[in-house]
Amino acid sequence: MGRIQHKGVLNTKSNKSKSIQKTRKQLRKEKRQQKKISRAMFYQKKKSKNQSDQILEISRIDNDKFMKIKEKINTKQVLSTQKRQKPKEERMQKNVKKQKITQLKQANLDEDKAIKQLEKQLKLNKRKSKSVPKSFISDGLDYLLDFCNSENRSHIVETEKQLLETGLSKEFEEDLNMAIEQSDGKISSEETDTINIKSKKYTPNEEEETVNEKSNHSNTSDGNEDLWEDIYGRQRDKKGNIVLKKYVPPAVRIASNNISSDSEKISRLKKQMKGILNRLAEQNMHTIANQVEEMYMSNSRNCMNVMLSTLMMESIVAPIVTPDRLICEHMMLIAILHANVGTEVGAHFLLTIVKKLHHILFTTMEESHCVENKELDNIILIISHLYNFKVYGHRLLYQILEKLAAKFTEKEIELILLILKTVGFQLRKDDPIALKELILNLQQKANNATLETSRVKFMLDVLLAIKNNNMSKIPQYDPSWREHLKKIVKSFIHKGNSVTQFNVTLEDLLEADERGKWWIVGSAWSGLKDIGKLEKNLEDKKQKYSEDILELARKQRMNTDVRRDIFCILMTAEDYLDAFEKIHHLSLKNQQQREVIYVILNCCIQEKKFNPYYAVLAQRLCDSDRKYQLTIQYALWDKLKILDDLNTKQLTNLAKFLTLLFLGKGLPLSVLKVIQFMELDKLTMRLVRQIMLGILLHENEEACLEVFGKISLSPKLQTFRESLRLFISHFLVKNVCAAENLQEYSELLKKRAGLVDKLLSTRESKLIF
Repeated sequence: MGRIQHKGVLNTKSNKSKSIQKTRKQLRKEKRQQKKISRAMFYQKKKSKNQSDQILEISRIDNDKFMKIKEKINTKQVLSTQKRQKPKEERMQKNVKKQKITQLKQANLDEDKAIKQLEKQLKLNKRKSKSVPKSFISDGLDYLLDFCNSENRSHIVETEKQLLETGLSKEFEEDLNMAIEQSDGKISSEETDTINIKSKKYTPNEEEETVNEKSNHSNTSDGNEDLWEDIYGRQRDKKGNIVLKKYVPPAVRIASNNISSDSEKISRLKKQMKGILNRLAEQNMHTIANQVEEMYMSNSRNCMNVMLSTLMMESIVAPIVTPDRLICEHMMLIAILHANVGTEVGAHFLLTIVKKLHHILFTTMEESHCVENKELDNIILIISHLYNFKVYGHRLLYQILEKLAAKFTEKEIELILLILKTVGFQLRKDDPIALKELILNLQQKANNATLETSRVKFMLDVLLAIKNNNMSKIPQYDPSWREHLKKIVKSFIHKGNSVTQFNVTLEDLLEADERGKWWIVGSAWSGLKDIGKLEKNLEDKKQKYSEDILELARKQRMNTDVRRDIFCILMTAEDYLDAFEKIHHLSLKNQQQREVIYVILNCCIQEKKFNPYYAVLAQRLCDSDRKYQLTIQYALWDKLKILDDLNTKQLTNLAKFLTLLFLGKGLPLSVLKVIQFMELDKLTMRLVRQIMLGILLHENEEACLEVFGKISLSPKLQTFRESLRLFISHFLVKNVCAAENLQEYSELLKKRAGLVDKLLSTRESKLIF
């Protein structure tokens, strides 16, 4: 037992020694932990030192701050004592100001919110452009926006002052004098029947126009610095008058600007095209065709067609024989362009080459018809190769052969041989009957010919070979090269395109200038069938009217036959009844009847002094047919748009013409309803004022009141009546009171204005003067 216990004790000791011994891993771990603890202790000591330093600094700073706060408190106490000494009213004022500023800021914020809400409702928040919407313009809100601008507002005020103060008094006196002259020199109805041709002799006011143009030009050149632009974009001078510039037509403008640039562009294109054509060969045909196509797409087609045809003619058509292969390659390019670009390329080239052939054959001297000169041979080769590539049909070539056979000289026989050798077998395929007829015709010509030459015999042999389809009998005939090029052409043409055959006759090409080019859309024209009748009619018209009147009509731009006839009738008639009958005999149709009013109005305006002949004639026309009344109405509305182009005399002529028509019941006063009285410019205001003065100062009171009586009942003319009342009271009655020299007529004008005001004022009227 003792042994066993001793052994147990030993075992426990060995176990304890085993438990005390640690592994390397555990030792390393303990070392690491020890390092961490020592490091933490080191940093803690360091922090404690720093914190002690910081505490010392903070204590110093706190002392300084405490001293400063003490000083501030002392100063505040001093200020508070000072403020207490100030009166209470000043503090109240400051508080009121502060409250106002806050209220204004709040009001602005509220206004911005309201604007945003309105923008959403009007859908203006989605607009990208900053321009004024059309709905605003139609409602007249654009003027309000313009008026918000201070500069525009100052300009408007200045122009209004000038209108009301400076120019109105003088101009009103002039208008009143004109109205008085008109009322004094009134033509009775009996006298108007016998108006003499001498009184209405037409003398256009050319000198004055030139003087006005010169003066306007000098004014604009000298006073460019004094010009300013109004809200409508019109230029005005210091006095507020609109500065007019001479009109330059668009065609002249474009021509003057682009002459130099066009010439440079054409010369550059010509050089480029010439370089491309010089490199032309079968190997680089694809690249050259693409380059020419690009040039067609980026430039004018007509310009390119002309350039291409001229350059090809220069390079191929020469007095020396051009190689057949070179001509064939050039025509191949034309065929490719004819298919890819358009039929007008081949058509234009064919037209130029056929015209050249016709010119050399039938109009030039016999020098080019010499056998040694090969210019015609080259042209014939070009035409035959174009046919070979199917640019045009066989009809044209047969017609050329007939023309050549008709002459049947040595040169023509050579040309016929050339065509037959080049495309004879192709002609036989297309139309064998026409070839048979040609052979018979040529055989007859050969039998009838006095001189039998070797050329004629050779031509007959070639004809028989073509007739019998025997190629071996034609010497030096090798069509393999042409057939090869014909096969290649298909590879250069774009998908979906093809060489469309151009079935045109020789007559169509030669008479293209007279009859038009039917192959171009919209260019065809049937031609003058009855030229003899037209010439007779022109001769009759010339006999009717003298050369002076026709020259005068040309000066006044009577550019159509109808206008010229009406103008000559107006100038040569004995009186207005004679003119009315002659115009009636012209038997004009609906649109032509409008020209009568156009000519009458134009002649009336262009007179140096107003001639009542035109107004009386217009009155007679209006009485006969209501169409003339409507035409005058529309013509007047057109004139109102271009009043800036009229001078003072022309404006007065127009005003007197209209007053006579209003008083004679030819026109109702409601035609003036298109005038916007709220936006009156100077010229429109003066025109309306002259018309109103002419009507109100008329010797017959009943006629005057009848003019206004016609517009007094219609409810649609309510705004027009109100604007007329305002115009008469503001621009006529007030100015008459201001005028000193014209007191005799002021009472009459006031009296008539009062009667008219009563007549125009209805229950619905809101204006009270």
